[in-house]
Amino acid sequence: MTFGRMAHSMAVNVDVFDGLQNLSIVEHREGNPVRIDTGAEIVSLRSGDCFLLPPDRPYQAAWNSVSVTLTTVGFEDLQRDATWLVDHERLDVDFTRPITPAAGRHWSQTIRYVERVVSASPLLDSAPLARRELGWLVNSAVLACFPNSTLGAEPASYVGDAPQSLRRALEFIDEHVGEAITLNEIAKAARLSPRGVQAAFRRHLDTTPLAHLRSVRMQRAHRDLQIAEPSEGTSVAAVAARWGFTHLGRFAIEYRRRFGINPSQTLRS
Repeated sequence: MTFGRMAHSMAVNVDVFDGLQNLSIVEHREGNPVRIDTGAEIVSLRSGDCFLLPPDRPYQAAWNSVSVTLTTVGFEDLQRDATWLVDHERLDVDFTRPITPAAGRHWSQTIRYVERVVSASPLLDSAPLARRELGWLVNSAVLACFPNSTLGAEPASYVGDAPQSLRRALEFIDEHVGEAITLNEIAKAARLSPRGVQAAFRRHLDTTPLAHLRSVRMQRAHRDLQIAEPSEGTSVAAVAARWGFTHLGRFAIEYRRRFGINPSQTLRS
């Protein structure tokens, strides 16, 4: 997955003969229109418009003085995340229809948020959990914003007794808390639909699966800060990133609300 910006102040014509290996999303930020011809359709992107270039399809593009953002998403990773939305071993993700203005705004806001997190989080290189959470966020936005075959698929049905299913969910979270798990993976482990596992957590624990996951990760971060040696170079930022907390300020506020002291105090003590 990559994020980038491109700005040109000259006339450009591009021919892509074999298509791209990954999905590429173009968001027009400012400047003149961008003309894209996929063979099946011709679109003219203006400021605020978004367009997805599916993989393995040739296209032509032309522009003159423009600024755009480019997001690329691995198609296999996207399909993996899509399979958690519905009860299928494998689901073909087929993007066939144009994006709506509301979906375009949602996509733009999501990418701007990710840009802020990436630019403000120098420890992401050593925090695979945080990177996976951002990847899931972007893939979820792709599936929600760009019409595709997951939108009409039926989610997994509610299966089993709620308390037993809840225990399975809690055990799964405890065993995989250090991994980049999602609501859909928790639901699958519990043998519930995403709505079913959310209802079970609210009914029996007065919380949500992801809030519980975050709470367990906060507890693990607290433990790591307690046993860490500051003289060995351990920092609050490194511990927070290890457990998926990419915004240090919000982590400190949540930590203080839960434990009554700042994370830096726990580390020093």
